Amino acid sequence: SSRLRLRLVWKSFSCHANAGFISDHKCVIMENDKSLISADLNYIVDISQYNATFKLLMPRPPVKQYQKVIDVNVDICQFSKGLHGHRFMTIVIKGFGRQAAQLKCPHPRGNYSYPNINIADNLPAFLPETDFKIEMNFLTPQAYVFNTSLSGFLYDPLRKRVKGN
Repeated sequence: SSRLRLRLVWKSFSCHANAGFISDHKCVIMENDKSLISADLNYIVDISQYNATFKLLMPRPPVKQYQKVIDVNVDICQFSKGLHGHRFMTIVIKGFGRQAAQLKCPHPRGNYSYPNINIADNLPAFLPETDFKIEMNFLTPQAYVFNTSLSGFLYDPLRKRVKGN
C-alpha cells in the first residue's frame, strides 16, 4: 500500500449537519498526527434508508483545476450487508476501523463517535504526490443528513520536501 511511501496530511475538515437529523457534531483533524481525523455525531432520529456519496478530486495540469477522479454513490444498507460495490468505498470504510460497524441500517438515533479515522493507510499505491479533496455526503431519499469536505496532500517523506504548504 501507499503508506510505505507516501504520507498524508490533512489541511482542512469541515462538516455541515442537517439539524432535523443531527443535533450536535464535531469534526477535527488530530493535532498530534495530521493524517488522522475524528468525528462525533448525535443523531436525533432513526434513519431507515441511508446513502453516501464519495468524491475524490485531484488537480489536473496545466491549470491545476480540481477534477473528479472518483464519484461513487453507495447504499449504506446494502453496504452494511457486505455488498460493497466499489473499491474506493472499501478503502474509506477500512479507515473507520472498528467503528465501521456503526455504519449500519437502519441507523438508530444516538451518539456516534468515529475517532482516529485513518484513510491514509488504505490508499491505493498508484496515487502520486498531490493535493486532493474528498467530499462525503450522507443522505436519505428525502434530504441531506451530513456533508463533509476534506482537503489534504500526499508527499514522499524520503524527499523531505513538503508540497502543498
